[in-house]
Amino acid sequence: MPETPDQPENAETLPDDERDDEARFRAKRIRARRVLLGALLFILIALGLYGILPWLLPASIHEGPMVQMAGEHEVTLVWYLTRPIGDELSVHIGDKQVYPVENSGRRCRAILTGLEPGETYPYTIMLGRRTLAHDEFRTNQLTGEPFNFIVFGDSGKATREQYMLAARMNAADPDFMLHVGDLIYSNGARRHFKNRFFTPYRELIRRVNFWPCIGNHEVDEELKVEAYLEVFDLPENGPAGQPAERHYWFDYASARIAVIDSETDEAALSDHVAPWLREVFSEADTPWKFVVLHRPPYTAGAHAPCEKIQNTLVPVFESTGIDIVFSGHDHMYERMMPIRGGKPAENGDGVTYVISGAGGALLYQPLPPEQRPAYLAALHNEIHSFTSVSVVSDDELILTQIALNGEILDRWTLYKTPKHYP
Repeated sequence: MPETPDQPENAETLPDDERDDEARFRAKRIRARRVLLGALLFILIALGLYGILPWLLPASIHEGPMVQMAGEHEVTLVWYLTRPIGDELSVHIGDKQVYPVENSGRRCRAILTGLEPGETYPYTIMLGRRTLAHDEFRTNQLTGEPFNFIVFGDSGKATREQYMLAARMNAADPDFMLHVGDLIYSNGARRHFKNRFFTPYRELIRRVNFWPCIGNHEVDEELKVEAYLEVFDLPENGPAGQPAERHYWFDYASARIAVIDSETDEAALSDHVAPWLREVFSEADTPWKFVVLHRPPYTAGAHAPCEKIQNTLVPVFESTGIDIVFSGHDHMYERMMPIRGGKPAENGDGVTYVISGAGGALLYQPLPPEQRPAYLAALHNEIHSFTSVSVVSDDELILTQIALNGEILDRWTLYKTPKHYP
């Protein structure tokens, strides 16, 4: 007869030591299952508490407050609460001025009007009789007054360097801030704004107007720029035929600044943005003219110069007398000589291009020295940094590049009158 396969031995027929091993093995499995079930139960309870905790605790500010849309007589404050509430919110300036709050879910906005130029105003955000936030902001200076602002970008990684640079920028005490794009890596998702924007710049944005620009990492196939447009309050004075708030302009004292979404396709840049930009600056009677966009038309960095910007907008920059174009995208600091027609301009008669993309993300390597263009005047990629611009007068501007350790990487003066050039 053929042999039958060996059958597993019944536990009762096992020797005593093997029965003990089997029992211990079963006990370990039971304990492991209990530990796993306990861990899963703990996670479920923790998630449940996380979800209901904001409703159990008193409402508080989760993100912000943030100064937006500052002018000579008006300022907007934006913040997010831990949970939606009723109509008990208000903003107080001093003892007499009380402003209502627009409340849409967790997002809150207060428009403060009737202010005086160049003044500092302490403000308090109240929920009933409870103080949620207290700080101060400054309204815009009048034309002819000196002012200073900072420029930076490619920041939103929540790195140690981003936080350190934010502290250094806070010490600079700017009148306003310009961001050149890539606020939130890697796709501008709303869930990352807390740790990659609101927390690093908490001390700055609650008192200093923050003007953002769309970078390539703000744009996602699914999200588009919805989070960016939800968070920020921006002027709706962009080109006709283009989505609101993606391109805009504003004035500060003796400067007009235009912010451009360089992710716009070349046809729209040519047909809509370029004519709008020409009109914006042709009508400006301000001595200083600046442009902010993410992708640089001229660079010695890791990315190639942006040809669609060269083709569509650079002729407008040159014909309308733009002083400086600020951009990012290359994670480093670069300053070009004044350029006209793609070449260094004589006697400074051209547009200066500055790349301030060392705001917190990994720094890039530039082109080797022998491959760098003739128009490159300064480059630093060894340390994170930001750009500080001091407008001294209608005739003089000082640009300083400041590293996170306080080192001055570059200092350059731009004069408006030809007498200062050889």
